Amino acid sequence: MTRTALGCAVAALSLGCYTYVPATMNVVPVGARVRALLSTEAEVALHDSLGLDLRTLSGTLVERQDSRLLFQVRTASGSSAFGSQPLYQRIAVHPQDVLRVDVRRVNGVRTGALAVAAAGAAAVAAIVVFGWLRPGTPGQPPGGPPEQRRPW
Repeated sequence: MTRTALGCAVAALSLGCYTYVPATMNVVPVGARVRALLSTEAEVALHDSLGLDLRTLSGTLVERQDSRLLFQVRTASGSSAFGSQPLYQRIAVHPQDVLRVDVRRVNGVRTGALAVAAAGAAAVAAIVVFGWLRPGTPGQPPGGPPEQRRPW
C-alpha cells in the first residue's frame, strides 16, 4: 500500500515539473516542446485532410521554413502486441495559422518539491524496511523471570 501511494504521489508531482511560457514563433528553437493554438481554418483543414481534431498542437517543433512549420505530435499508442510504442505524426501548418505558441520550460520550484518529496519517501521507506524506529523487546531484569526469583 505504501508503494502504491508513493507511486501515485510521484506521478502526480512529476506532471508539475514543467510549465508552459508564452513565446513568439520566431524565437522558438527547432526541437523545442511547444503547445500551439491554431486558427479555426487550420483546425478545419486538419480535420478534413487528416481526420484530427486538434485546436491545440502539443508536440515538438521539427522544422521551420518561411512558408510552413512542421510539428511532431503524438497521436496514439501502438498495439500492446508490438510493445505499446507511442505513434507520432508530423503536421505542417502555415506560420500565420499559429495564433499563440507556448514553450515548455522546467519549473524549478515544482521540480525541487518533487525531489524533496522523493527523498522524504525514500527515508520513510528505509525506516520502515530496516525497522529503525521499532522498539525492541525490553530486556529481562537481572535474576530471571519474577516467578523464579527468591526474596533475600
